[in-house]
Amino acid sequence: MDFRVITEDGRYGVRVTAIIIKEGKLLTYKVDHQNHLVGGAMQVGEASYDAVSREVKEELGLACAVQDLMYVVENRFDYQGELHHMVEFHYKVELFGDVPSTTMDEHAFECEWIPLEELPSYDLRPKFLKDSLQKWDGRIQHIVIQLEKE
Repeated sequence: MDFRVITEDGRYGVRVTAIIIKEGKLLTYKVDHQNHLVGGAMQVGEASYDAVSREVKEELGLACAVQDLMYVVENRFDYQGELHHMVEFHYKVELFGDVPSTTMDEHAFECEWIPLEELPSYDLRPKFLKDSLQKWDGRIQHIVIQLEKE
């Protein structure tokens, strides 16, 4: 069961993402005109690093090595009039194998590698990575994102 609560006031949950960088490029997948990281909801009782590994396997069909926890994020945003409040764990991940052209889940989203220096010109989600990813100093960073309207 996903670590998620849905009420009349909004959606609350715990998410994980895989920050996969190879040859100076970040792996994303495209949804409409946005680029997203591989990841998803943690399961109740699941450790965050296990959740990242599971999400990579589900979405890319690949095994991986979950490495450093890079960011812990308190993300609050309004999406289509609904409050979303997520606690997110973003991990550096190394893949074992070649990335498919589309995600392996039922959505089959197109995978795209973005050069790190070009991140600011993309509609990347989460947005904070556009600037902070290239500045990451090897230590866990705590990011608080204020409520923003979509």
